[in-house]
Amino acid sequence: MRKSVIGLMVIPFFLLCSFSVSAAEREERQWQDESIYYIMIDRFMNGEMGNNEGANLEDPEAYHGGDIKGIIDQLDYIKELGFTTIQLSPIMANEGEGFHGFRISDFQSVEEHFGTIAQAQTLVEEAHARDLKVIFDLPVGFTGENHSWLDEQSKGDWFAEGQVASELSWIDGMPKLDTSNVNLQQYFQETMDFWQEETGVDGFRLVSSSQVPEELLQTASGDRIVIAENLSDKEAFRAQSREIFSEAGNPLDELVTQQSVEEVNRLDGFGVGRFTHLAVENSQNPITRWQLALTYLFTAPGIPQLYYGSEIPLDDGGNLRNLPMMNFKAGDEKLRKRVEKLTSMREQFPALTRGNYEELYNQEGLAVFKRTEQEQTMIVAINNAEETKTMEIENLEDDHQLRGLLHDGLVRQQNDGSYRLGMERETADVFIVEQNSGYNWMFIGFVGGVLGLFVLAVIMISLKNRKEKN
Repeated sequence: MRKSVIGLMVIPFFLLCSFSVSAAEREERQWQDESIYYIMIDRFMNGEMGNNEGANLEDPEAYHGGDIKGIIDQLDYIKELGFTTIQLSPIMANEGEGFHGFRISDFQSVEEHFGTIAQAQTLVEEAHARDLKVIFDLPVGFTGENHSWLDEQSKGDWFAEGQVASELSWIDGMPKLDTSNVNLQQYFQETMDFWQEETGVDGFRLVSSSQVPEELLQTASGDRIVIAENLSDKEAFRAQSREIFSEAGNPLDELVTQQSVEEVNRLDGFGVGRFTHLAVENSQNPITRWQLALTYLFTAPGIPQLYYGSEIPLDDGGNLRNLPMMNFKAGDEKLRKRVEKLTSMREQFPALTRGNYEELYNQEGLAVFKRTEQEQTMIVAINNAEETKTMEIENLEDDHQLRGLLHDGLVRQQNDGSYRLGMERETADVFIVEQNSGYNWMFIGFVGGVLGLFVLAVIMISLKNRKEKN
């Protein structure tokens, strides 16, 4: 009898699972479908102690011990967060205290503090076993101060005049490379070939202190992901989003919406202080601030990139030169769940990764926009105001409903044909527009029947126990 009771209790849960929305089928995965977790290798996880020579946790400019083995050990952690791609700071050999990887001494070998090329191959293999892509940062616009090329006369024209001038201290003053040089472009083509052949890596981010020429990107074409980044760019998306979401009450009408769904968007990263500390400085709850900002990051057109530790969230104390070690023992469950839900939604709903963007409302801190891909429509609402806000959505199909994916809310059509949306202060939600389901009386009746049988079974067990005692 007890087994029967347990069976009756389990049935509703199986039934509920059958009503969940299955992942949307995609003809072919595209770059804009990805969500990226960016790892600063030296600051992520210390997987082995044998490569820690010179490491000093008290010195923000020194190596702290993070390595390739540590990343391999934490791949399941990244997978559980729902990311589909990991991007690594430069893995190549560096001069001196080049913990960040941007002071390259050899473009075709692994920095010994990070591990070996065999471990890099294992990392890619283990990532692929978890359906994770891997991208390496590859500096192409500068070298370390003492690079051997500086002493090779045949490579004199590989360098541009002057030195790198950058707000980022890691590369400021570095020898500048002339990326328009055909021979240099050929070298970097061969370098990318080398890393792919040796490790199986999926692609590269070509990093420069100036614009990466189109010729180099074309040279880099082939069976790999190649993106380019000019470290001198101000990154309007990051700058505006950080400023707006760092404090409640800020209007949202200055949010930057990328026209291309293939642009990489981010809130944190080296060169700027942690968004967490920016919120703290404004006397704000960093968890609340992160939840709103992340919702926008993962639902606006573009590819979201999360900087290591933002899901905890890490705080650098306001010191740009302080890159904290990842703390896997810390973390906020609400923030982690928000990240997991957002990555899951991008996998499930192509409208969030490929869809058209249309702003529906943006006043007094409440922004509502629509993403549409073929027959699928998503509504994103973000209320950054310090009080509850409402608005009415018109011109949606009749007899539909908006089902909230973050807070399980349900918005049905009003008598006048509109959909009235109410958002509490400092909250955000993502709604799927779907056919109005009404009340599922069959399901309700079934669950009621199961509960009735459960109560009856409990009564029968109770009566039987009383008789046995007597």
